[in-house]
Amino acid sequence: MRIITVANQKGGTGKTTIAIHLATWLAQSGRPVVLVDLDTQGSAARFLGLDKADDLAELLGMTMVLRPDRRLPLSSFLCPVPGYPNLVMIRGWERSAETDGSLRQPGARPAREVLADALAPLQERTGLLVVLDTGPYAGMLQEAALAIADHVIVPGKPEAATEDGILDIARRLKAAGRGITAVVPTLWIATAKEHRTTLEDWRRTLGPAVYYDPKARLWGLPRRVIWGEIVRYGRPIWDLAPNDVAAREMRKVLVRVVYDAKI
Repeated sequence: MRIITVANQKGGTGKTTIAIHLATWLAQSGRPVVLVDLDTQGSAARFLGLDKADDLAELLGMTMVLRPDRRLPLSSFLCPVPGYPNLVMIRGWERSAETDGSLRQPGARPAREVLADALAPLQERTGLLVVLDTGPYAGMLQEAALAIADHVIVPGKPEAATEDGILDIARRLKAAGRGITAVVPTLWIATAKEHRTTLEDWRRTLGPAVYYDPKARLWGLPRRVIWGEIVRYGRPIWDLAPNDVAAREMRKVLVRVVYDAKI
């Protein structure tokens, strides 16, 4: 089992867009994938045409209070995703906030242990990939998702409001002897001088992990690509309009992630 966490403390940076596109892309290529929504908004389920549900809160709540032999099997919380036979999802919604609060209580088990324990049965599946979509806040669930991840993808608009979130995650991972796998610029505008300058600064500060290298024709995800969040269709942009320029740019990012994560 390999775990890929998509995280940033700022909302609206494209975390769910990237998580969904990566999960469906990998599943379509034949890899077994579990997409886990740790966000209280439940947007991932809605995008994929599923009803919102608090499956994650139920799973983690059970993990915190019951012995393994008393728990429901993890399969009870895995929801098939229509159109993608290799993809299942653990849906999260509003009660994830309560779970986050419970993990902050004195005497509570460390959040990373709870999340790792909850997902432990998945280790039995050879070649399984788990994609964790985190919420727009530095809570206990995001901390746990970063702690157990094999790879971390950080999307961010090239603006000061998201820069702090990127650097904070970089510092936290560095303290643990790890690094960010990919920083994906999102919603940037090619004609905006501020955006271009910020992206060049990111590249100098964080190195090749930043997916912005014009010489290599790697552009991250400009604003036009994020129309990939077409909720009413329940399909990612690369599948819905494969020949569109935005779909091609999304594919570049996905192919690079797969290469950098060696999956």
